[in-house]
Amino acid sequence: MLYAAKSHIGLVRTMNQDGYIIVPDLLRGGLYLVADGMGGPSAGDVASQLAVERVSAYMKDHISATSDPADVLLAAVHHANEAIYQEAIENPSYQGMGTTVVCAYADAEQVHIAHVGDSRAYLLSGGQLRQVTKDHSLVAELVRRGQLTEDEARIHPQRNIVTRSLGTEPTSVPDVNTFPWQSSDTILLCSDGLTNLVSDPEITQFMRRAQECKDESSLGRVVDEIIELVLQRGGSDNVTALFVVHREGRGQA
Repeated sequence: MLYAAKSHIGLVRTMNQDGYIIVPDLLRGGLYLVADGMGGPSAGDVASQLAVERVSAYMKDHISATSDPADVLLAAVHHANEAIYQEAIENPSYQGMGTTVVCAYADAEQVHIAHVGDSRAYLLSGGQLRQVTKDHSLVAELVRRGQLTEDEARIHPQRNIVTRSLGTEPTSVPDVNTFPWQSSDTILLCSDGLTNLVSDPEITQFMRRAQECKDESSLGRVVDEIIELVLQRGGSDNVTALFVVHREGRGQA
């Protein structure tokens, strides 16, 4: 796989509470994860980093030739939820902290996605963009009910309210889905700092460029440019983008 990722604090926040990790050599595939923390000036950072650490460690310890990757990924997210929730109980300054998470385990034939919150996964396949996660957020639910349009949701004052997260409750309810992919198909995992300021047609164009990349340096430039577009539009939140292209070769993080 060819991959590249970048996280930026943005132009307004005083701390980057996003986190990401790439673990390329997990049995037959790789783990790719983005988390967006919340819950105060330091706690969000703690929550997102715990998600990064606990999901990746669990996957390393439990993925095997006989395991179902989707089941292991789901268990890893539950494990991270327990760790974040317990940390918040034991440390009063972390009370109420939580994080979104979107993670993918991808091998040569399939991608398994688990997510909680409003960080997203997109797939570009056959020239068509598909958002493969459904936001767990107040405005997304209102859109699904027909009470808001997509344009109204983008500027709604409560657009940052998530209805599911990791660590805020003793248990969490991730969505998990599996789909096939093939050579040149491309995945984007990102925090809402990107999707709040970059439209789906624009994301499609960046992913088409990523799909054409032949090496890590060219893919890294695509990541740099989508982050730069967010900053040009105000960079009001932390922003993280992680691209994975189904291609021979290795990437950068």
